[in-house]
Amino acid sequence: MTTIKLIVKQLQGGECTIEALPTTSILDVKRLIYSHLQIPIEEQKLLLLGRTLADDQTVQAYPIKDGTKLNLVVKKPEGLREAAVKYFKSLGMTDGESVNATNRLLKIAQEKFNKLSWDDIDRLSMDCLLDESGQSRPAPQNEPDEEMYSL
Repeated sequence: MTTIKLIVKQLQGGECTIEALPTTSILDVKRLIYSHLQIPIEEQKLLLLGRTLADDQTVQAYPIKDGTKLNLVVKKPEGLREAAVKYFKSLGMTDGESVNATNRLLKIAQEKFNKLSWDDIDRLSMDCLLDESGQSRPAPQNEPDEEMYSL
């Protein structure tokens, strides 16, 4: 099977060229775009002639040939408020109930965050960064380092 060169143009200015087989899924095309442009897959929306390409379809499902230009729209990631409202709605809550539950959640999160020390925030931030990179924080040593207490 022959590979097809696709030119991906980001509406905000970035561009890359990728190669795919006709049997490559659109989701895999997005993975290739991520490797070139570092735009998270969930924030990518690919368009061909104004039509959104579905992740579960293949390149050959669309009128794509060698040298075809695809437009890449970068979707703004949802904020915590939007994600929470959507989640509560998925549980069967009404619009009003989901907004109220979201407001309570955000109030509790803010109160909890305000009680954290700078050290707690530093540890939380480091854990988040390590988690994103697939690493974990080293286990704390049970015994204090003797050099730490020496003069």
